[in-house]
Amino acid sequence: MKAGSVIVDMAAGQGGNVEGSVAGKRVVTDNGVVILGYTDLPARLPAQASQLYGTNMVNLLKLLTPGKDGQLRIDFDDVVQRSVTVVREGELTWPPPPVQVSAAPVVKPDASAAAGSSERKEKQGLGTAGKAGLFAAGIAALFLVSAVAPAPLPQHFTVLMLSVVVGFYVIGKVHHALHTPLMSVTNAISGIIVVGALLQVTSENPVMQVLAAVAVLLASINIFGGFAVTRRMLAMFSRGDGARK
Repeated sequence: MKAGSVIVDMAAGQGGNVEGSVAGKRVVTDNGVVILGYTDLPARLPAQASQLYGTNMVNLLKLLTPGKDGQLRIDFDDVVQRSVTVVREGELTWPPPPVQVSAAPVVKPDASAAAGSSERKEKQGLGTAGKAGLFAAGIAALFLVSAVAPAPLPQHFTVLMLSVVVGFYVIGKVHHALHTPLMSVTNAISGIIVVGALLQVTSENPVMQVLAAVAVLLASINIFGGFAVTRRMLAMFSRGDGARK
């Protein structure tokens, strides 16, 4: 704690809740923190209350006697003085009028903000008809490739389409606050790409070998980067050395 901080240990008489607390004494630590271990706190409250009340009365009298000559000069324009006045020259002044609070300024809508909101509305996305059209186009493309492409390609294309659908629902249906930790872990799914690319590295086609090597490199970066992000995020919520790092 900072120097000048005060700790009131209300359980000092029962052994204390603060290290360094001494029953019935006021202790100041080496770094300037005051620890109050008084065991008679209820007996001290009347004196503190009387002191606070007396301070308030003195300040009120100073406000009512600005000339410091003992003569009251009531200023009805002052909110405090008007609120404590009940009778003035035989006229009842209670209750006081409500305090006039300045209204918050009306914020005019910014033209750029309005334009931005309209642009966001335009960019909200496709409607139901548009989504249905894209879905139908995807199915048609799948059937077209399956009907025209050679034997191995339709199977790979089907797996690709299913992977896209699964990936969309895994990532797209998650709350935004969880995107970073979720994606840092789900990026490890790229290991499947590494396995598939390793199977193609031994291909006789040089183009396939180059593409497989690039796929292994990129997927490996994605995997190790995802776990590195996860480790750093977990360290933020852990205690001890991990939190300091």
